[in-house]
Amino acid sequence: IKVEGNIVDFTIKIQWLQWTNNNGRSEKEESEGTVKSCVQHLSSLIQQYLSHVFIKRAQIDYAENFAMDQQDAIQSAYWNTRMLSIFTAHAWCGANNYSFALVSDNVTHDKYCVAVCLNTIITKLKQYLPDLEEIVFFSDGAASQFKQRYLLQNMTRMMVEHTLKLSWNFFATSHGKGVVDAIGGMVKRMVWQEIMTKKQCRSATDFVRIAKTKTNTIILDEISQTEIDVAKLRLEQLFMATKSVKDTQKLHSVIAIRSDVIECRIYGDSTSKWTVFF
Repeated sequence: IKVEGNIVDFTIKIQWLQWTNNNGRSEKEESEGTVKSCVQHLSSLIQQYLSHVFIKRAQIDYAENFAMDQQDAIQSAYWNTRMLSIFTAHAWCGANNYSFALVSDNVTHDKYCVAVCLNTIITKLKQYLPDLEEIVFFSDGAASQFKQRYLLQNMTRMMVEHTLKLSWNFFATSHGKGVVDAIGGMVKRMVWQEIMTKKQCRSATDFVRIAKTKTNTIILDEISQTEIDVAKLRLEQLFMATKSVKDTQKLHSVIAIRSDVIECRIYGDSTSKWTVFF
């Protein structure tokens, strides 16, 4: 570390605060020691930090759930506020960019909801870009939504279904804001401003209807419970037999090779790779 050359006395006793994980809870703890021991500890964390910084942006994600409040609501309505989910995505396609916000009354964010949202986005992109040949997905590493064996196996099925080359890159979870966060924040702000003028928003259908009157730069669509139920019927048996993926939490690059076969790497340019057969 470059600071070592500027330290006058390594033996001085100091105190410092650092984040630790205790029984699954992140807590800030006070440590005490010499300047030398503090610098040595900091130095030991640099490699882990650099790896984290290397993988830190996202292009698809769920926005924070939207609370369907009402202007001038009675007090008891506070305890009965319904929520809806917003799946956001942004596609860079050469000179063309497409922003998506897919809204649903289903707030589970599970593998079936994600499957429907991804299929919707791929279908729309193929409509806008008839010559589309390849999609490279980017997302954070949320295990409950994206970084899991079910999504990876389904990606190989979508590759065959849509006749596209598909790959997925995972970046660090909860690390700053990106374009998809802006999309989610923008549509929620626009709808909330209309609610403040006493417009009614009681469902995903209402949300999409209101948002479409405020923007034509974001592609808005509703994901119905029927679509999710159909996807569950189609994928449930497949997912029951899905095999685990070695070092799932370590990998950050996955390529769909053919149906039920993926190639995994720690990062995109890594020479080390392994193949998974589902």
